[in-house]
Amino acid sequence: MRSMFRSIRRVPGVAFLGFALAAAGCGGGGSIITQVPITVSLPISTVDVPQDGTQVIVPIDITSTSETALVAVSGLPSGLRENYAASDTNPSGTLTFTASAATPEGTYTPTVTVNSAGQTASANFTLVVTAMATTGNTTDSTLTLRRKS
Repeated sequence: MRSMFRSIRRVPGVAFLGFALAAAGCGGGGSIITQVPITVSLPISTVDVPQDGTQVIVPIDITSTSETALVAVSGLPSGLRENYAASDTNPSGTLTFTASAATPEGTYTPTVTVNSAGQTASANFTLVVTAMATTGNTTDSTLTLRRKS
């Protein structure tokens, strides 16, 4: 009867040892879970936005394991509005830029920052705010999108 109690007392120690080996990955044979990094890019390297309120829509490509993303654009001039809209191919979508007459002309280098799946990615692009060309009572604004080479 005494030997029966000894074996019962050893079982918890053996069970703990088995659990410890399983948790340690049995000596290095365990797997390491790696997270796929997210990416963000704009297929257009330079975005020209006229001061006349014309909306300029630019695609934004986001790769992530999540279907949702928080998108922010920093480094924009005052008076320029930006809006992100996800598309059917979430989280990719479009960025819409709108400048007013109060937006200062010039060339800027904004940064798009995306947070998705617990990660952050960013991309820079060139934004050019162009003045409206006026001739008499006629207003002419040009809209140019340049593709990346």
